[in-house]
Amino acid sequence: MSLTFLAGCSANVSEDDLKANDWTIEPDEEDVPNMIASFSDHVMTINVDVDSMESTTTDEWGQMGEEFAKELASEMDFKLEYTLDGDQITLQDTDNEDEENTYEVSEEDNNIIFTPIDDESDDEAETITLQPNENEE
Repeated sequence: MSLTFLAGCSANVSEDDLKANDWTIEPDEEDVPNMIASFSDHVMTINVDVDSMESTTTDEWGQMGEEFAKELASEMDFKLEYTLDGDQITLQDTDNEDEENTYEVSEEDNNIIFTPIDDESDDEAETITLQPNENEE
């Protein structure tokens, strides 16, 4: 019986675990592209996964506009400072020090899950699932 309990427990997610991959974040909404997250020392960088953007037009001008939008999106990135403390991670917007959310961090299969801690996150914070990016070169 204790073996089952031990098998169910996992060690805390470490900074090295976060840095080991680029991570895909798939949004809940349709028509919203995936995001790619990468981690360095205390900084989480998020980029739009332009490869996940689907074409919605058939004419030449529309396609040129979509290509331009993809080019712009590929150049945008968002940086969040993170602090990992045991099984909690705090993400803070580098441009807005008032924007901060704290999550419980867990590992499920190869994924890392950030679950908002209700009393320490804003109401709009959602669970974030980091999946190893399949497109890494």
